[in-house]
Amino acid sequence: MAILVVLILLVGRLFNTAAAVTTSGNKRMDADAQLRPLFDRMAVDFSQMIKRADIDYYLKSSANAQVGNDQLAFYSVVAGYYPSSGSQSPISIVGYRINSTSGSVSFNKLERMSKGLVWNGVSTTNTPIVFLPLTISGTWPAATNGSSDSDYELIGPYVFRFEYYYLLKNGNLSDTPWDTSTGHNTVTGMQDVAAVSVCMAAIDPKSRILVSDSQLTALAERLPDFSTSMKPGDLPSQWQAALDGTTDMARPAIQNVRIYQRYFYLLPKS
Repeated sequence: MAILVVLILLVGRLFNTAAAVTTSGNKRMDADAQLRPLFDRMAVDFSQMIKRADIDYYLKSSANAQVGNDQLAFYSVVAGYYPSSGSQSPISIVGYRINSTSGSVSFNKLERMSKGLVWNGVSTTNTPIVFLPLTISGTWPAATNGSSDSDYELIGPYVFRFEYYYLLKNGNLSDTPWDTSTGHNTVTGMQDVAAVSVCMAAIDPKSRILVSDSQLTALAERLPDFSTSMKPGDLPSQWQAALDGTTDMARPAIQNVRIYQRYFYLLPKS
């Protein structure tokens, strides 16, 4: 009987350990499953970005510092939600943001906007692509602020932290999309940017239940912004350190927050 009891205890512990490992693996796969298509979508948007000196980009820079979750908008040759008037051009204005509207069903979630544009001169009501000095923020305010817009769609339901920075062609990491060492002070068609590095934090659906909206907001604020003093890999490393130091929230949930980073290299100007 004693031997049987010992065997039962050993088998029970083995099953408990296997169940814990399986659960952790499933949570990781859940998080990976939502980020994989998101990165694929971003890769297409960035690869098709229009790079011209006479158009505007809504990007963070020394003149547009963004604290916490970042936001961006740019023109890209991808499909979007077109107006019903027809005359669809191949160009859309694309934007990414974390919805910060408290009470919204998309609160603390990553959204993407792809507003299809019409050809220039075919409509007096639908706005086409505009050229400088007209700006994206002045023409499409919803692309650059937290207000609601029917053209935004939920693309990362469990992504709660979104940060990006630039890899310049001189090899430096920067929070400004131009190379000041060459005397440049404007984006000018992304002429100095080799790649955009995106870093995101996501939580799996099961762990999300253990964290309230206010706690998730507080957790996102603890993950630091990119700074020019950082080297490659420092940003996700500092995010992980902040997660490891979080003790006032459910640890099983915090331990299952996943950090992802990817560089999106820009095609040269045609």
